[in-house]
Amino acid sequence: MKAALLVLLLVPASARAAAVAPPASGAGSAQGPTVGELLRTIPVDSWRLSGSASLNWRNVGPKKPGFETQIQNEVYLADMYFGFHGPLLDGVPLLAEFQIPTGSQGQPNLYRFYLQYERISNWNFQLGKFLVPFGRYNELYRPDMFLTVTRPLLYASPDSLDLVVRLNSPRPVFSSGYTDIGARASYYPSSARVFVPSEATLYVVNGLSESANRQRTFPTPDNLGIEPPPPNGVSMDFGHENNNLADNNNNKAIGGRVVYALGSLNLPWPIPEGKRDLNGVALGLSGMYGEFALEPGMLYKMVGTDLSFEYEGINVSAEYVYGFTDLKSPVEAAASSTTLVSPTYLLKQSEEQNGYYVQASFPILKHPKYGQRVTGVLVFNQMFRSGPLLDLLSNQTVNGTLFPSIAAASPENPRIHTRITKLTAALNYQITEHFIGKFEYSYWTMNHASTVSGTRDIYQGAFSLVMSF
Repeated sequence: MKAALLVLLLVPASARAAAVAPPASGAGSAQGPTVGELLRTIPVDSWRLSGSASLNWRNVGPKKPGFETQIQNEVYLADMYFGFHGPLLDGVPLLAEFQIPTGSQGQPNLYRFYLQYERISNWNFQLGKFLVPFGRYNELYRPDMFLTVTRPLLYASPDSLDLVVRLNSPRPVFSSGYTDIGARASYYPSSARVFVPSEATLYVVNGLSESANRQRTFPTPDNLGIEPPPPNGVSMDFGHENNNLADNNNNKAIGGRVVYALGSLNLPWPIPEGKRDLNGVALGLSGMYGEFALEPGMLYKMVGTDLSFEYEGINVSAEYVYGFTDLKSPVEAAASSTTLVSPTYLLKQSEEQNGYYVQASFPILKHPKYGQRVTGVLVFNQMFRSGPLLDLLSNQTVNGTLFPSIAAASPENPRIHTRITKLTAALNYQITEHFIGKFEYSYWTMNHASTVSGTRDIYQGAFSLVMSF
């Protein structure tokens, strides 16, 4: 790997080669610095190779018919990343990172690649493919970055163990670890005043798309009921927002994030005994707006706010996200279940997704006999959807093509409201600096989550061994 980095850095290093003194005599004096001298000017030790992977097991129950219960006792690798980061020039670092999705059978995909410019005081510029700075949890994409096995509902990802939705159920505005191509500018004021943010970021990216060009990992829509875009409709494809190196449309999405780091917050507690203040208080505000389809008028917009603090050794984080999305869905020409469905036109609709989570982590064993520490985690989250009633129809012919399922809007065009509640209890065991063990029990309750019969309450036990370097 070091040899490969040397080759990559050979060109920029030549700019610094002028500072290398040529030999006093001999061939080197006549021909300038030798290749070996050029290589010695490259700060290879400043480059860092990093990565992560997780070996996972989960059991989904109860064992009754339903999308989420078709597979039991899954064991597989997931969330595999590797990359390198270091100075390309003074004040201009380069980051390149690859993901190895389970579904691609070991073939790496480019996940992040950007140049960073840090030569202006208090400013940071990024150009390339980077993590979109929305909310608190999106940038916690690697398994060694978050405490639980699964993520909150707001950032549930089909690339991981996160149990998600059925048709008509709420779903995340975008899944965790959303990267995109564009430019980002961040300003970090040096002022200590409360009303001055500690970070202000503005970015322009390609934006969310309707096309499915990201390699899904396990689980797939077949066993989790995550619907693809309608055959003749238009909607955002959940989990496919990582648009690789291609532009997804003719429009760009704009967004921003502001973070206020208050440090501590003295509250007028009525009980004077002991310390009752909040430490490490951070408040974030995020927003993003764009069009996801080639045709105009198919919009999405999202806003969010997040808060984190520490109180009496308990770390608490919370977040709320609201998203509005357009969609187009075929309308049934016949309501009879014995008649083949032939959509006569596409009906433009809209969905509203919103939700929140509250997570508390607390030390259980600060100095265990073996390992470094054991942390307990409790999470409560809910997510809501308000939108048209979509019908899941099996083996229907649409415009002469047989589809195994189609998400069609009902002819009566009703709007329904659905909810998912998720409770999670987890243990995070930091074994060594590079190994983490996680155990989790989660319970989902779905309210009017499907128009077909099946299980609505799902529970899941999961274990994950995380390796990082």
